[in-house]
Amino acid sequence: MPPRGSDPDAAPGGDVPQATAPAPRIARKERRQADRRAAILDAARRVLEADGVAALTIAAVAAEADVSKPAVYYYFRSKEEVIGNLAASILEQEVLALEAAIDQAPSGVAALAALVRAKVDRYAADLATFRLAYVYPQWIGLQPALLAERIYPLSQRINDRLEQRLAADREAGRLHPSLHPRRLANLAWITAHGILSLAASLESVGGNTRASLEQLRDEAIALLHRAATSPADQ
Repeated sequence: MPPRGSDPDAAPGGDVPQATAPAPRIARKERRQADRRAAILDAARRVLEADGVAALTIAAVAAEADVSKPAVYYYFRSKEEVIGNLAASILEQEVLALEAAIDQAPSGVAALAALVRAKVDRYAADLATFRLAYVYPQWIGLQPALLAERIYPLSQRINDRLEQRLAADREAGRLHPSLHPRRLANLAWITAHGILSLAASLESVGGNTRASLEQLRDEAIALLHRAATSPADQ
């Protein structure tokens, strides 16, 4: 493995150190490196989707990306780091979609349903991506630094946003007084995640995942709405 920070694809003579390089040149180098990094993650995704996590090696990723193994190691120290960063990039896009669904809901209670629906529907026809984001990282284990820096802040953002909507409902008397906004926000996310996990398991044995997903999603939403609604609004 080459030393971290030694770009295997750098031009002969190397780049001018950032401290003295002109700003446009630094920006071009950063864009080039971001593009290479994204291309390597895309290649890893193709390997995982085609052959599963057991087939993912640095050599396989390098071959799929048409780069050298040192080029992969320049950006990622291990296959575990590749999978972790791929998962984080998927989750970042998921969080944007869930935040939009929460913000567009007319109330906190409605936002509970919106989160469950948005998360389940996002992966309903693409359970392979759900596995990339959640299943494979569990199998290999994610690095504590990646969890702390990229993964946990994402779930925190969703919980904070939904908790704020639910707290506003409680102040307005629309939320059942026995329920705690934060715990309810956690429950909504866990519910959607559980439905998708079950669907991914059913798909692996040839089950009717689409029908099961829709039925479980709608029943979960109905239950959450009944439980969360203030008695005065029922």
